[in-house]
Amino acid sequence: MLDANNNVHFCDIFSFIEVNQKRYALLIFKMKTLPFSILLFLMLLSCGNNARQRQDDSLCQYRDTLIGKFNGIDIDTLICEPLDSLDSDYKGYHYKWRVFTKNGTVQPLTIDNQTIGIHFVKEGDLDGNGTDEWGYVTEWETSNWMNYHLFTNQNGEWQHMIEPTPIYTPHLDSLLTKDAIIQPTADKDILRVKFSDVRNNGEDFLIIDTLIRINPHKINGFY
Repeated sequence: MLDANNNVHFCDIFSFIEVNQKRYALLIFKMKTLPFSILLFLMLLSCGNNARQRQDDSLCQYRDTLIGKFNGIDIDTLICEPLDSLDSDYKGYHYKWRVFTKNGTVQPLTIDNQTIGIHFVKEGDLDGNGTDEWGYVTEWETSNWMNYHLFTNQNGEWQHMIEPTPIYTPHLDSLLTKDAIIQPTADKDILRVKFSDVRNNGEDFLIIDTLIRINPHKINGFY
């Protein structure tokens, strides 16, 4: 842009072009006295910086987000992202994760060596206290059995609402799209929970429906 002395500020120029393209022609008119080679160099430099910023955000493909009222007051965003690096020791997987709210009203949660991926499941307010709960199904490269982890905000920190729930992988589509794993009941201290179990000497893999009392607590590997 131009200051009081008609000096050109290049940083502002490119921000201006991005935000308001309708004034692009006017901007070029004001810059017409600058050598074309300088203008071309600055434009290429700006494009290069934007490309590097996109490349540097190598964790974006692993992130997941969820909108909810997690602190009971504000609508905020829950974010998860891996903390470890993608080097040969990890064989392309992430084993350490950080879950945090954008506005920082709930303490961040570190999930260490419990899953290689997190995809949030929004549960809503299960116990009627005004805060939204959330969960995720563990992911491993070689296993047909996973656990569903359900979290609640307990005095400003994330805790398991109940014990992790065993899920047989072929049951996931049914449980996540048709039958909810967790459902509230008329009693705010009790949840209806579906889990996988093997019956009849290993012949039947069934979805079992049961009632579980809410018991917020901490579990090793989650801090």
